[in-house]
Amino acid sequence: MTHSKTKTLSIITAAAVLMSLLCTLFSYTASAITFTPNFTISSEAAVMINLDKDTVVYSKNADKKMYPASLTKIMTAMIVLDNVQDLDNTYFEAPLAVFDELYGQNASAVGLERGEVVSVTDLLYSLMLKSACESAGILAYHVGGESTANFVDMMNAKAKEIGCTGTNFVNPHGLYDDKQYTNANDMALIAEYAVKNYPKLVEIATTPEYDMHATNVHEEGWAHIYHTNSMLNRSSSYYYQYAKGFKTGTLDESGRNLVTLGSRDGNNYLIVTLGSPMYDENGESVYLHYEDHKNLYEWAFENFEYKQIVQSNQEITELQVRFGENSDFVRLVTSESYSCMWLKTVDTSRLTEKIDIDQSFLNEDGTITAPISKGQIFGTYTLTMSGEEVCSVPLAAQDDVTLSQLAYSWDKAKQFISSGWFVAAAAIAAALIVIYSIIVAASKKKRKHRKVRRKRKF
Repeated sequence: MTHSKTKTLSIITAAAVLMSLLCTLFSYTASAITFTPNFTISSEAAVMINLDKDTVVYSKNADKKMYPASLTKIMTAMIVLDNVQDLDNTYFEAPLAVFDELYGQNASAVGLERGEVVSVTDLLYSLMLKSACESAGILAYHVGGESTANFVDMMNAKAKEIGCTGTNFVNPHGLYDDKQYTNANDMALIAEYAVKNYPKLVEIATTPEYDMHATNVHEEGWAHIYHTNSMLNRSSSYYYQYAKGFKTGTLDESGRNLVTLGSRDGNNYLIVTLGSPMYDENGESVYLHYEDHKNLYEWAFENFEYKQIVQSNQEITELQVRFGENSDFVRLVTSESYSCMWLKTVDTSRLTEKIDIDQSFLNEDGTITAPISKGQIFGTYTLTMSGEEVCSVPLAAQDDVTLSQLAYSWDKAKQFISSGWFVAAAAIAAALIVIYSIIVAASKKKRKHRKVRRKRKF
């Protein structure tokens, strides 16, 4: 092989390897599918997450604008925990401004009074269990540097950091304000973030009952408080043994909101529901949000499993290869596996396959050109069900296919011979030969004529 041919082959091979590396940098995403249970969810919006796999298994109106009500206090608690290290030995005095703000709003309260000095620990327990609005105000006032507005800015900054895009806070307690809103997706982000990063908050928010300590205003044992989530109360008809915490929120404008955790047999879930109705058609109070959570947990515990949907190195298709030395085709296989939470009652044979090959690799006849590197990405393999994407994984070459230099060079030669330039050059050459032949013939004839004339002369 000549030096120029070797150099050409090296350039082609390097380009192929570079293209493969670039393709592996592309973002191939796997999207978990959500399923619909065989019962009605009364809440206007909902999200259910499997915490073990960080996977959404159910959602309803997840991006719809809703009002958080006292679910706001989850964010309030996180900001406090970010800024107070010693909860038991840090005390805050209840300022008049807090009570002035809450006056006449029928806000939920634990019974603190102006000037009362309370530990941050007790303020957090009353915040999360009793949903005490004055506790939210006291914490926000002091952690915000005697400015509730500063504290609210910290709440919004935290929401943005977590990834919320449809949430805005204007107060730390959740009382109605048209400018304080969220959605089920954002609230699930906030709740999941709290669960995974604030073990003290989980400890507090999952405690069924708590005794407030004595203060400068109240004596020992002045308040034994219970969690507002009746699913934690053994004497309640809504008690559910697998539920833990987390926070309730109720306003006429928001309906009944609820965040809970649920665990059974090593499976852990988080549910957010927003906008469950407060009254039935007769004006009687209803608590359908508890039924929503219990039904969703039972559905998930009984029917979900972690299932492999795509196996790594699974042969999907093949492509014809031009100029291959060792093969004239290459098999494309899945370069990674994919598993997700899957409903046992749904057969994976219902999945629809779709193969997408990157058109930049294809020749006009649908073939690809050697050399091919093992693991080189050529496209994606996507599975969908009922139009919803389940996953999309890269398709890679199963083997190397080297370039046949002889076949490559011969093809280039044939292309040149059949090219317009070659035909034109050949025609010009033929014309020149004809012209040359005519000139030579004419020249010979002229010389012969002169020779005859000289003979006659003598």
